[in-house]
Amino acid sequence: MDMSKLGAVINCIKSSTEVQQNQHRDQSMIGSYEKIISNFKKTGVHGVFVDHSSPSGHKLEWSTNTDAVYKKAMSRLYFLRRLKSFSVCSRMLQMFYQSVMASTIFFAAVCWGAGIKAKDANRFNKLIKKAGSVVGCRLDNLDEVVRDRMVLKLRTIMDSPSHPLHNTVDKLRSSFSNRLLQPRCSKERYRKSFLPSAIRLYNSSKPSQ
Repeated sequence: MDMSKLGAVINCIKSSTEVQQNQHRDQSMIGSYEKIISNFKKTGVHGVFVDHSSPSGHKLEWSTNTDAVYKKAMSRLYFLRRLKSFSVCSRMLQMFYQSVMASTIFFAAVCWGAGIKAKDANRFNKLIKKAGSVVGCRLDNLDEVVRDRMVLKLRTIMDSPSHPLHNTVDKLRSSFSNRLLQPRCSKERYRKSFLPSAIRLYNSSKPSQ
């Protein structure tokens, strides 16, 4: 048998093996209670749509993103502690935290901050608390940062007529006060998305007249 025929046989065996592995993986996914419908990564943020076999439809989960962010933040915490061991001043440690560690934790937090699970939020808050003990001062936790950034982003949208969401938000203005009307949310996925969550936080902040 010449080399070309031998190579063709090897390729056929590899293709057959890959097909069998894919079929086995697909069958195991179909038989599971929670099926991953699709996953995506946009501008460094991971998201997963999961079918929970419920009438409410697919659910958007951020566990993949929070796990990736948590691992990155843990590696930054190691370097923060190393700087502390070199007797670096507290001000420099805080600058390092804000520029290296906080930028990793809170990247695109307005997208996923309101939709993550409570256990994931607690993990981040514990990590931030550890960083605060190294820096030597109290640091804003995840809830505080997400709240401030969401409200700030919403106000930027309200003040920018060129923003794609400006007209949508403008139609939600109340005629009797400076509050915004809450949009109707038929699914939990939308209720925990940016716009409804930001409007709830904006109304609870009681902006001045």
